[in-house]
Amino acid sequence: MSIGSQEAAVGDPVDVPIETSGFGDIGSISLVVTYDPEVLSFPEETSTGGLISGAPRDDFTANVVEPGEIRISWFDASSPIRGEDGVLLRLTFDAYQGGTSSVAFGTESEIADPQASPYGASYQDGEVESATTQIDVSVRREFGNSAAPSDYELVALPGQPGVPLDETVAGERGTGWRGFGEGGASGGSGEANLQECVSGAPCTFQTGNGFWVISQSDWSFQGTVPGVPAESDLPSIPLQDGWNIVSNPLQQDLSWASVQSENGLNETLWRWTDEGEWAEASTLSSSIGGEAYYLFNGAGLDSLDLPVIRTGSLGPSSAPAKRRVSSAASSSAASGSAAPSSAAPSSMGLSSVASSGMQGGPYSGPRAHLSQIRRKPVSLGAAPNGDATASERAALKTKALETEASETEASERKALESVAGWTLEIRAEIGGKRAASVTLGKDPSIEKQETYRAPPGYFSETTLHATGEGGSPKFARQILPAGAGSFSLLLKGRPDSDVRLVATGLSSLGARRPVLVEEKTGETHDLRAEPSAVISLPEGEGEAPLLLHVREK
Repeated sequence: MSIGSQEAAVGDPVDVPIETSGFGDIGSISLVVTYDPEVLSFPEETSTGGLISGAPRDDFTANVVEPGEIRISWFDASSPIRGEDGVLLRLTFDAYQGGTSSVAFGTESEIADPQASPYGASYQDGEVESATTQIDVSVRREFGNSAAPSDYELVALPGQPGVPLDETVAGERGTGWRGFGEGGASGGSGEANLQECVSGAPCTFQTGNGFWVISQSDWSFQGTVPGVPAESDLPSIPLQDGWNIVSNPLQQDLSWASVQSENGLNETLWRWTDEGEWAEASTLSSSIGGEAYYLFNGAGLDSLDLPVIRTGSLGPSSAPAKRRVSSAASSSAASGSAAPSSAAPSSMGLSSVASSGMQGGPYSGPRAHLSQIRRKPVSLGAAPNGDATASERAALKTKALETEASETEASERKALESVAGWTLEIRAEIGGKRAASVTLGKDPSIEKQETYRAPPGYFSETTLHATGEGGSPKFARQILPAGAGSFSLLLKGRPDSDVRLVATGLSSLGARRPVLVEEKTGETHDLRAEPSAVISLPEGEGEAPLLLHVREK
């Protein structure tokens, strides 16, 4: 006896065959079959005709004893069933809910001959799982002259591709093209570790991963790959500690907020723009378009669950979040990142790996509530001239009210400025074009700093980020609690070049005065008086440590 394995799409009915082979005449049948009621269900109709079909006799009986177990029986010694090989009957489940369920014989299952002697039969179980779809993929990426670090692209393929990277590019490795993967903290070099795809360590597109690529010709792929079912048990992407290159293997775009909700994450998602800088992404787009992203795994998850989509909505699924924390979990505010080692330049002028850094987008921190601020009571008092007329006394009272209200409003404005949070974006510009940015701020409603990690700046010509103690970790956003000190910044770029820093969001500062200090020269820039400053990067290392002081007056 055997139960056939089947594939099904979520919501569809599925018929599961029970087959016989090698039997003589059959006088009685007693089968117990178990299944997962969370994956498979029968219709509300509980008659035999609603549970099984195709039985060789009309007098078969079937009933669901409890969800997850069906019993099937038949007996007629005077008119046995001929023992023919093939399908005996089918279980008619009316709905497949996604996931995998075994459909197995219970130990009480038995088939006997017309004399009621059981056959020494073997029993083979089956299962029902999600049908694997095929995805037709046609994607191409151009690289321009492939001369600058910013010409690198983050690329990925959807589904379960299993496609070697070197099959998607033309020419010789190292001279015609180069590829890199991200080793993260597991690579032994802090939180990030660029690893080149070489003959001894080839790179392969797998579910949810991606690579950095630069090429003298196009990167492209055209073909069919197995899909990842979007409606199975939470499709997931393997993660390592530290930084990861991730992609969405499904054919649907996902809102990043829904992915965060599914996994209990606060980390932002970073995309590499056509302009060669990092920007925050609100959507984890399907990699059917070749997109890949950077994600910092500070929570120590071993995989990233993708929300189940059943209605086309980009909102979070109703399934409970699954958290898996590894022993190497690290805080998102932990320090100790080491700069990745540089890769050697190729003989065709392909860029070597730049020093690490980041770019980020603006962020508005929460504002403190001023529930404790109250208007002072206004004293009307007596008229200074007892002989004044009623109208004169009324005028004096009105003037007193207006004066007191004006003083109260001024006091409240001053109080508001002293307790309200603020955010400020400082962006770096080269030749009038945005190259990097960092968001800074203070928020009296928080007790600890709130940060976004800055993604590695391997291929960023210019980087600007806030730094923790000792210069690590690096932040794209840093919001400090009230009373905290100044901000430490690090600007990196081409040695012996000028970078213009532009401050935006000054209105949120109220009367405060932001002052930027170049630590090596001591030169100061009052960003209130002039919201931009030109920083000259020195020869050699091409970096300038900075301090931002925000003074109350």
